[in-house]
Amino acid sequence: MAVCSFCNNPLRPGAGLMYVLRDGVIFSFCSSKCKKNQLKLKREGRLTRWTSKGLVLESQKSEEQKKESALAKEIEQKLKEKEEKKKEQKR
Repeated sequence: MAVCSFCNNPLRPGAGLMYVLRDGVIFSFCSSKCKKNQLKLKREGRLTRWTSKGLVLESQKSEEQKKESALAKEIEQKLKEKEEKKKEQKR
């Protein structure tokens, strides 16, 4: 089963568009929207939000952000504890 070269969606047999470059590279597209985005507008599927490639990339980013936010929370918590200890020592 073929997949779209731009958005990575599966193609049914007999559906979609096939584009062949002069050097023999074959691109399969599920729609004219994908074809125009890759060939005419020179976009990359992994950087486009509405593609399944883009969704995978976004999910990886969100996991990294979650890790960073958890790390940031830990650091803030440690700083607060240090400030509290300093206040107790001054009393």
